[in-house]
Order: sequence, then structure tokens, then C-alpha cells
Amino acid sequence: MRNVATYDALAGERFPSRKRVRLATTRSLKSEGGFEKGKTDSANGLGPKKILLIIESEGVVFDSLSLMHQKAYIPAFSGCFSQGADPTYASMLWRKLALFSRLRGQEPLIILQAALRILNRSYPSVRRIAVLRCLESFLGAPGKDRGLLAESEEGSPERLLLDWMTMAETLVEEEGYAPCFENAKSFLTGLSLSASGVEVLVHSVLPENQALNEWEMAELGSSFSRIAGSERGDFASYLRSALKNGFEASPILVVGTTGRAWQAAQSVGSRFYPIVPDAEEESWRFFSEQYFPAFLRGETYRLSQDGNPFMSMMVEDLDACP
Repeated sequence: MRNVATYDALAGERFPSRKRVRLATTRSLKSEGGFEKGKTDSANGLGPKKILLIIESEGVVFDSLSLMHQKAYIPAFSGCFSQGADPTYASMLWRKLALFSRLRGQEPLIILQAALRILNRSYPSVRRIAVLRCLESFLGAPGKDRGLLAESEEGSPERLLLDWMTMAETLVEEEGYAPCFENAKSFLTGLSLSASGVEVLVHSVLPENQALNEWEMAELGSSFSRIAGSERGDFASYLRSALKNGFEASPILVVGTTGRAWQAAQSVGSRFYPIVPDAEEESWRFFSEQYFPAFLRGETYRLSQDGNPFMSMMVEDLDACP
């Protein structure tokens, strides 16, 4: 794959040695005493080199981001807020912001805030402005108490905001688990044989038990060392926890698809490989066949990429959205 961007925060392949200790998560499949011994795959140059691989679950291994927005948040946004506007435009706007902008992976209320602002530029609405003001107050309030929204009168901006939340969350619950990307599954299931020194940590925005169940239902329950759910904090918190507690494995590589994961990797100086939206299978194929073997050999600098679609997505000016 020639258009997958990779972002190497440090020039060298080596990181300072770290003492590895247990992180608080739901399971540990490898002993704390060290990694298993493994044979080198001469074809790919893999083997028992110690690597810490930290992976986002949603949008990287499972096609859950696309499914969640297409089946739930897009119809909810169009249904609740397209009055006086073209419903098709409203749907396209949400899809752009939620899946193909730096807001990818952000909480839906943040996406809603941006979507209402941009929608009002083309289709001004006093009602949407009132909802936007209500939303800004809600986001700034401690605890984000929905009870206060429910206490408002029927037809008020507060109730319209609550109706949108309820509609979207109901549709999300109806969808169930998302399918797994086949090339992601292939890489993860074969990793223990080809590169036994790699320790895999997973972060999910789902509750931990639900995330664990999703991985096990996809027959990936034995492909990671530990998994962290939403109760462990966001991706940046999980990454900092790994570094704070110390890990002997070096270097560290983050595989992600959201701006939050990219920013977290940048903040701690770890390397980042993007899974590009709408090119997830190809991103994983390139990662498995070329980038990861080169990463283990310290030769990622030899790889050439023709474009940086992920980086372009991260720095695009949202105010320029049509």
C-alpha cells in the first residue's frame, strides 16, 4: 500500500529500557516473568524481539465506528435537526465529521456541536441555535446531568437534545457487535507464531466485559495480553499508564484510527501507524506485509509512501467543510 501514512515520532528505533510491571486489566495471557521464546521467521525478519503493541479496538480491529454512525447517529441527526435543511446534506455532513475528520472517534456530543454549527451556516435556524447553546451549557456542566434536560418542557431545546441522545443510543443498542476486519484478524492470530516477543495491549471505548466478549466472539480472545475498557479512562490515559508503570518491551508502537490515539502517541513520543478510514483492509495488509516487519528490523525509513491521507484528515480545517 503506497498511500498509508506512518508517523515516526522519534528518529531512532530504540527507546530507553523500561521495567515491565502488570497493568490493571481484565486478563493476562503471558507470564509476568518475560516473553516466550520464539523462532525467527526468515521470510519476514520477525522473531522474539520485544515490542509493545498498543491497539485501538473500535475502527481498527472492528468496523464499529462506521456501523455506529451509519446506523444510529446519522439518522438521528438528520431526523432531529434537518428541519428546513436538506436531509441528505445533514447526513453527509455528519458522516464527514464523524468518520473523515479529526473528530473521528470523539464522543458524539462533540461531533453534534460541530455539525450544528456547520449546518447552520448553510441553513440558518433559530431553533438549532437554541439547541446549540443548550448543548454548550450541557457540555460545560459538571456531571452532564440528563435529568435537567428531562425536566424541561416538551418541545424545548433541552428536550430536543435529549430526544436526539435517546434515539441515537437506542439505535446503537440495536446494532450489536460489529464485524472484524479480516486482515486485522489474520495479523493478530498469526502474531504469536511469527513474532513471539510482541506484547499486545488493547484499548476499547466499550465497558471492559463487553469489549472482552466482542474479542472472544471474533475468536481473538487469545491474541492479546490485556484489554482495557472505558472504565480505565481514555486512550491517552491508558498509554500513559503503560509508560508510567514501565514496560521492558521496546520500542512501543501504537496502531490507531482516531485523532485521540494519534495525539496520545505524539504526546509520549511513541510511534504511530494509522488505519485509514475506508481503507482499513489495505492498511492492515500493508502493515502486516511491509511496515511491521520493517519496524522490527529498524528499517521503516526504507518504506516510501506517496501520500498522507490520515495526516491530512487530522489537520483539515473543519470550518472549511461545505
